[in-house]
Amino acid sequence: MARKKGLFEVLGLNINGDLPDEKIVEVALKADEVGVVIWIGENELFKDPFYVADLIANFVSVPIGFGIVSPLRRSCSEIIDRVRSLMNRYSNEFLLGIAPGKFKDPKTALEITLRCLRRLKRELGVPIFCGCSSPLITAKASKIADGILFNYCHPDFLRWISRFAENDVIKVAFAPSLILPSEFEQDLLLACAIVSCSSRKFVEEFGFVGMCKDFAELDFGRLISIRQKRENLLEVDEFKKVLKYKGILLEKFSVSGSLDEVKGKINDILKICDHIVLGDPFFRDRKAVDLLIRLLEYFK
Repeated sequence: MARKKGLFEVLGLNINGDLPDEKIVEVALKADEVGVVIWIGENELFKDPFYVADLIANFVSVPIGFGIVSPLRRSCSEIIDRVRSLMNRYSNEFLLGIAPGKFKDPKTALEITLRCLRRLKRELGVPIFCGCSSPLITAKASKIADGILFNYCHPDFLRWISRFAENDVIKVAFAPSLILPSEFEQDLLLACAIVSCSSRKFVEEFGFVGMCKDFAELDFGRLISIRQKRENLLEVDEFKKVLKYKGILLEKFSVSGSLDEVKGKINDILKICDHIVLGDPFFRDRKAVDLLIRLLEYFK
């Protein structure tokens, strides 16, 4: 598939800041070696994404994206200052994705996010993206941003959410990903469960109300912390609710399977989107990262 606006390669790799610095650099170097875009996530349990970008920009030349940072966790002014600081010190291309995240007042969160998007477009000379999972933010953000980061990877879901984009924006699928079998399958299932219920409209449209009621009772922060200690979630009762939906999560909310199956899923996604980010936990698995070159060669 031709790349829209010549922005970047079709594949990107998500790297989060919850590994030791030397491990983050190791994975970043592999991404740089094969030439995939690096996307850094934000989470209260992770190192600051701007710290991670500063760390790896010393070692890589590929574009570095943020997918996403929230203008409700930090001010829009701080986001601008942090990106400008990186731009002044490094020659990498930087890509910035923002999204509100989960907050009690969705209307206010949307207003703050859209206001920040407009300011970023005015003041920063980098491609600006908005993380979207609902029709409303997709419609509004697509009038402002250069691109949309979709929290979906299944073609049916991507076709549905893409209908609400009002401009010809760059479309990016950001998906929990992994080559299976893997010791990180539990991390994959957690990531899928977290993204599966991010939009009420989506949940109602595709009939996931019962599943999301079960997931609403889970303490995902606790489950993530357990996995960060490399402990087995099979010994945690809460995780049984995730396992109950294992088949749906892997099929509908992940880019996972054998190498050939992952190639097939990526190929289907690229019929709708311009770029796909192999999300957490792909970067955690050394074997999966080593296969990046074979994935990228397939899609060149």
